[in-house]
Amino acid sequence: MKFDPFSEAAIADPYPQYERFRTADAVHWSEKVKSWILFRHDDVSAFFRDDERLSSDRSKAAKFKGPRAVAGSPVVRTVATDPPDNLPVRAMLIASLNPRVRSVGPRVDELVRSLLDRIGEAVQKVVERSELAGEVDLIRDFAYPLPINVIAELLDVPEPERERFADLSRAIARGMDRFYSGGGGASEALREIGAYFYGLLQERRATAGDDLVRRLLGAEHHGDQLSELEVVAMCTGLVFGGHETTVNLLGNGMLALLRHPEQLEALRSDPSLIDGAVEELLRYDSPAQFISRTALVDFELRGKRIAAGDSVLASLGAANRDPAVFADPDCLDAGRTPNPHLAFGLGTHFCPGAQLSRIEARAAIPALLRRFPTLRLGDSPPVRHRTAVLRGLESLPLRLA
Repeated sequence: MKFDPFSEAAIADPYPQYERFRTADAVHWSEKVKSWILFRHDDVSAFFRDDERLSSDRSKAAKFKGPRAVAGSPVVRTVATDPPDNLPVRAMLIASLNPRVRSVGPRVDELVRSLLDRIGEAVQKVVERSELAGEVDLIRDFAYPLPINVIAELLDVPEPERERFADLSRAIARGMDRFYSGGGGASEALREIGAYFYGLLQERRATAGDDLVRRLLGAEHHGDQLSELEVVAMCTGLVFGGHETTVNLLGNGMLALLRHPEQLEALRSDPSLIDGAVEELLRYDSPAQFISRTALVDFELRGKRIAAGDSVLASLGAANRDPAVFADPDCLDAGRTPNPHLAFGLGTHFCPGAQLSRIEARAAIPALLRRFPTLRLGDSPPVRHRTAVLRGLESLPLRLA
């Protein structure tokens, strides 16, 4: 068997292919992507916790073709840096981010209402002009602008600059996906947004305020502080990481609910189900499908010899449909419990933006169902991104009236 995440069938629905490999070749060497791929929940869980044998530094991989660090150059720690170096950085980010996330919670509700009102007004104009019920694109009109505006609130980015932020976020996310066809533009976008944050940092260093930039500048962990470049890296990572994954959660989640009307109606009838429903949507069609590591030493896994320098990919999508862990894994069940999905990872690299994504989805989905009680799929089919690492929708046409 050959693993191919780029085929039309895999882009539309990767889960049947995952099931075949999870059953027949759970630790698979793929020539297509020059990596070992793990498909079982227990292997992926162990992958996240194996900091001694696996590194998150992709430049250590034998197949790596990009520029390598120059001796003597400044070391910029991020949450993705290998432990123990990432631990103080992670502690400072969480200590700075969590209070801002809590304070921005009510603002998320306001942003959701504003976007839904704007969509409703646009649909009403269409209805008034014609007999059509009015079709909108949920990704363009709702899922895409919401998270970038929430992140801009956290960072106190001026309103006129937020649309450009969204464009940069998409360029970065596409370019960072190794499987995205023709996904260039990431380097230029990273430089541009990095330069913006560096300027913002200089402006805010000596001024009072409670935005995330100032919090990171003042963060401390046992006497350790972040360098300017590390603050810039944190802010940049939040923009592209926190934006694209939340867009995909909202888009994938709403499409799943619309294709399972009994689950949608259960949630519409009882909005208190939303917390469990969001966890199930994360499991059912995970926004991130693969996470990469590099083997630091030779070791064996399920009889396969993994050599130092080999790239190892954990398939989150496959792990989250593993029948050894989840009953009826291909069924959407908003009331599923327990639900030990791995959509946000585990261990020292657990996604620090998980709380923010959950807050946005818990606010957005019930509000959307309340505001548009006749919400249904549009006449045009949904269009998937042609990407394997980040699984999301290019467009999701809906009829709202």
